[in-house]
Amino acid sequence: MNTCHFCGGELKEQLTTFLYEDDGQFWLVRNVPAFVCAQCGEKEFSRATTKQVLTLLRQPPRPVEILHVPAYDMALS
Repeated sequence: MNTCHFCGGELKEQLTTFLYEDDGQFWLVRNVPAFVCAQCGEKEFSRATTKQVLTLLRQPPRPVEILHVPAYDMALS
């Protein structure tokens, strides 16, 4: 059994969302294989999967959807 490095919970393989931020720009890639902790929700991506996603984002195809999300700043509260 693989265990979470943060809480020790069981890691389960499933598809999840990969969120990447660089210089204030955000990219979201859905349906990415990962190991997700059943206890705390922490995600672990394999080196190969991370490389594949970052390669995709260097020459991204047309997005399937454009999202508009609220942004908050803890320093201002």
